[in-house]
Amino acid sequence: MAETVQERINRYLEDAVAAERNFDSTLHAFAHTGVQHPAKVLFASLAGRTRTQHERLTALLKKRGGAPSAAKTALAHTLAFTPLCAQMGQGHAEKNTQNLIITFAAAAAEMAMYESLAVAAAEAGDEETAALAQTLQSEEHSDSRQIWNLLRHSAKQSFEDEVSSGKEPEHLIRDYLEEAIAAEISFEKQLRAFSKDADDAAVQQLFAQHAQETHAQHEILVRKLRTFKATPSVLKDMLAHLFVMTPKVAQSGHDGAERLSQNLMMAYAAENAEVAMYEALAEASLAAGTPDVERMALSIQQQEKEAAEKIWNQLAPAARRAVSSMATARAS
Repeated sequence: MAETVQERINRYLEDAVAAERNFDSTLHAFAHTGVQHPAKVLFASLAGRTRTQHERLTALLKKRGGAPSAAKTALAHTLAFTPLCAQMGQGHAEKNTQNLIITFAAAAAEMAMYESLAVAAAEAGDEETAALAQTLQSEEHSDSRQIWNLLRHSAKQSFEDEVSSGKEPEHLIRDYLEEAIAAEISFEKQLRAFSKDADDAAVQQLFAQHAQETHAQHEILVRKLRTFKATPSVLKDMLAHLFVMTPKVAQSGHDGAERLSQNLMMAYAAENAEVAMYEALAEASLAAGTPDVERMALSIQQQEKEAAEKIWNQLAPAARRAVSSMATARAS
């Protein structure tokens, strides 16, 4: 039997419950990682808010006759700890900065998720779900501001702590450049995959165009890295490629319109991860006395902000189409 609109909205609520559960688990882990007290306190506070979001979503889902999916929650829980695996080898101070970057990206992903949920619910005439989604989105926006306000201080402290432990400032900037290169390589591959998967011409072009921009950013970063007499790390590139494919696993069972929405959400999250990454790189470069790297980081960051805005503008039309296409299918 074909899925009804109410069943689809319930499934979206299940996805949101799973996302909040996994974010709750991740935030609790982050609150016990690293050495920066302000960051750890913030993670603990955000975990508390995330728990209430999960509870409100669950209450609404049950009111609508649904129930959280254990399978979805288990999958989300597994995916939530992927970034922790990627931090092997990071210093204790650096872990807090990386956790802030990850949390900033996760908050962006959830803002995008709630934008899609609010629009889809409104299209279906479900005012209660739309209202809750808008409320939760506002809370995620507030969370992201708190994270952002702490990021530069964290990056500076991380850099200074690593230098105090005996690491050379130039070597640290070189390592950060290698990480940025790995991120751009992985994101370019993801964008090209999203472009091929998109069934909307405007979104397909958007992904393809930004893949080209991302390739250009990668080349700029490589040229800058070579001024430090270094070349990109193959291991880091391979690691980034491995992790970028993980979110695709969570898309099984979604139709074309829904995959488009999910790809937009993931792309928006990735853009914001890079916005935060370049903010941290700029601050570290300032502390290291390498203004050329700082200027480059802020220039690329501006491109990422512009791309994120373009992706955001496609979220509502995609979510609306995911619901309206069901009515079209039933009528045909």
